[in-house]
Amino acid sequence: MPQDQTDRNEPLREQAEAKLREHGPVAPAPAPQDPLALLHELQVHQIELEHQNEELRRALLEVEEARTRYLDLFDFAPIGYFTFDRQGVIQEANLTGCHLLNVPRERLIGRRFLVFVDPDSRSHFTALLKRVFESPEKRVGELRLLRQDGSLFWGQLEIVAENLAGTPGQHCRAAVIDITVQKQAQDEVMRLNQTLEQRVEQRSAKVRELSEELERFTYDIANDLQAPLRHIQSFTELLAKPGGLEDGQSERYLEHIGHSAQRMQGLIAALMDFSRASRMRMRLTHVPLDQVLREVRKKLEPQWSVRGVQLTAEPLPVVQADSGAMQLVFRQLLDNALKFTREQPQPRIRILSQETPGEYVIGVQDNGVGFNMRYRSRLFGVFQRLHSGREYEGTGVGLATVRRVVSRYGGRVWAEGKVGEGATFYVALPKQPVDLD
Repeated sequence: MPQDQTDRNEPLREQAEAKLREHGPVAPAPAPQDPLALLHELQVHQIELEHQNEELRRALLEVEEARTRYLDLFDFAPIGYFTFDRQGVIQEANLTGCHLLNVPRERLIGRRFLVFVDPDSRSHFTALLKRVFESPEKRVGELRLLRQDGSLFWGQLEIVAENLAGTPGQHCRAAVIDITVQKQAQDEVMRLNQTLEQRVEQRSAKVRELSEELERFTYDIANDLQAPLRHIQSFTELLAKPGGLEDGQSERYLEHIGHSAQRMQGLIAALMDFSRASRMRMRLTHVPLDQVLREVRKKLEPQWSVRGVQLTAEPLPVVQADSGAMQLVFRQLLDNALKFTREQPQPRIRILSQETPGEYVIGVQDNGVGFNMRYRSRLFGVFQRLHSGREYEGTGVGLATVRRVVSRYGGRVWAEGKVGEGATFYVALPKQPVDLD
């Protein structure tokens, strides 16, 4: 027997000798050829073998316990574990991986993992699997995966090939993590960023628009206020001219000065109305526009009854707006329609209503003098008039006020018309108003 084997068996022999002594006195070792010596050796070897078997049973039990603990850790790990071959066929899968795909383990083993990959991600998985067997580095990818019931979820795969003696083997191990919540959070952040960019762009556009409007506003105010000021100054100088005035001239000059002063007062009052419309507090409530129309019509009743205006209205919606603001809009539009149907023997005004997926569109149509569509861009500007003040009174602020109020909701205004055939002024109010101020 080799020396190292003898050394390993020495403790067992000592244990065997001790066990023999437990059963009574041990005879002295007989001569080698003595049958008693052979019997003694056989008894010792038998006991040695029993001890070896006992140690093997303990070792086997420890291995089984370790294997059970490993399988528990493997199966109930918080992430899915899979083993693939080079073709992506599933060789092993833990319970978490089976739950992720909603497939029992016995129906999962032997199937290609590609079956559980969304078609849009399959080329990505194929390339990922190929690269894993080409080099020992761990590969990471994000894929859309399919459960057995057809539902989708985002999975992060970490794949590494098994290396045998420094060379890639025939299998790889993959860890799969459900990252659907993280992807949704990323998408939400991207959506919020995009929304923020849109809001910044909208506000920037609004600032540019207001800046341009302020520039036009300043220019128009200067032009419109200069005319009555020049008249007042001119007639004041004439009154102060030495040499006296002819009979009646002073009265006419004073009349012109008074008219110019009234014109300035009217312009200043219109500017104040426009300013109030720009600064008025908007309280969003459910506003029935039919009721708004009735309230405005009551205020305009003297003009309706005297001129015999025929007013018809389609059913109007309930909108998210401020009641006072909507009354101001309807008042200005109806005032405009009444003014420009003055020469009509049978004036007609019609209120139109239309609903789109995102807006309520209200139109005020009249059979008045109309306008040339080439000049429609001037209609909603401050102090912009397509007809002279001698023909039709007004300051040119009414429609600008309508535009200003509606734009504060994120709405829009426009007009259509034809000379001598009337006009229609439209207001589009968003179903979900946004105050851009």
